[in-house]
Amino acid sequence: MTSATAEATPKTTSRLSWIRSAVTSELAPIWIAGILLRLLLMPFTVHSDIYSIYSRSYDAVSTGHWFSFSSQIVIQFAHNLWFALIQPLLPHSHGIWSPTAGDIGIGVQPDDMARFLAYPHLARALFLMKLPYLAADLVTGYVLTKLVAPCWRRRILSLWLLNPIVIFVSAVFGRHDSISIAIVMLSTLFALQGRRYLGVALLGLGSAARFFPAFLAPFYAFAFRRTRRELYLLLGGLIGFWLVIELTVIAATGNSPTFALINRYPHIEYLFDMSVDVGGGDSLFIFPFAYAMLFLWFVHFADGQMDSYIPVAAAVMLVLFGFTYFNPQYAIWVVPFLILSIYQDGRLMLLHAAQILLLGLLALQWGAALTWALFQPLLGDQVNTLPGAMNVIGSFISADVYLGVVRTLFTAVSLWLAFLVLRNWRTSASVLAAKDTLNVAD
Repeated sequence: MTSATAEATPKTTSRLSWIRSAVTSELAPIWIAGILLRLLLMPFTVHSDIYSIYSRSYDAVSTGHWFSFSSQIVIQFAHNLWFALIQPLLPHSHGIWSPTAGDIGIGVQPDDMARFLAYPHLARALFLMKLPYLAADLVTGYVLTKLVAPCWRRRILSLWLLNPIVIFVSAVFGRHDSISIAIVMLSTLFALQGRRYLGVALLGLGSAARFFPAFLAPFYAFAFRRTRRELYLLLGGLIGFWLVIELTVIAATGNSPTFALINRYPHIEYLFDMSVDVGGGDSLFIFPFAYAMLFLWFVHFADGQMDSYIPVAAAVMLVLFGFTYFNPQYAIWVVPFLILSIYQDGRLMLLHAAQILLLGLLALQWGAALTWALFQPLLGDQVNTLPGAMNVIGSFISADVYLGVVRTLFTAVSLWLAFLVLRNWRTSASVLAAKDTLNVAD
């Protein structure tokens, strides 16, 4: 046996033992169920969003202009790389993509989707297009099991892999937020292990991929700082990461991704949609107000406690989606930090189940696009004959009343969960502080 073989054998044995233990562990049924559910749905469901982003990827790969789409350039570049790998597996697919489907203001046209749905290898294409999202869900599931005690891993994995919101967003809708979530959860794991600078780099990367994690950045810096100097270093690292991406994209394309996001995307406007007229032409913007109050509360009470990051991150996402307009597929951001904060409390898990139900009822306002049309690869033109959900509801109750009640309940449940999560953390922190005081006195 050569030295190279001798060195390789322990590594191979280690890998095989890890795979064997994973298959035979108590988590195996959950892993298998989560994967099978996704494999069952991935090839037979579609939304125009995934077609849009891969149309951009086709244009980037075929023309060589890999940085032509400056908005959300990190996530688009990742799709460009993946598309370059899978394109050889999609024979005769050149004609199924649209040069304008990814353009803001034009978007996916009916003829574009019809051409894509008529592709003979559609199931294969959808499976390959969604495969990174499946991988991201599994990475997040693995990270979540590392953030809880072994006795709770089965429950936390179930709350993630079998969560209807997660399955819908990643496997049915085909939304790339799962990739950014995996990066952000890795950031959390590394930070809690003491590798806070690696964590801040990953948080910056996740924020560059999707802007939602950017709201966590100040809380991250205050939670994981050890000294005032380190606070400045962490905040500087986040700002520096943003500047590197900003200047790199400007140098490559001549366009600013930050200004493109602000000027071309409605997501920023959603943050200020809910407001109160306070007289004299002044407005109180509800989400910025709530976010600022939450941050001030956190700075006052957390005082650099690392265990405060997960509950406050859950509260940030709950407040964000409680006080802003959003599309249902973005609600996946509520899930990971929330389940890490409620997995030991059955009553809070019931509230999360109510959230899921209310989100499903709220999604009906988008009509066929988020109901029957998602299954068009499986049902074909039959989806056009199915009744619209809001038409059915409208025959019993005013659509405005229905949506108002559902949205009100969703916001109420979300804010109540945020309050309970923070209260529970404060209670546990106070108990631990009291125990430490008694130990010191003894």
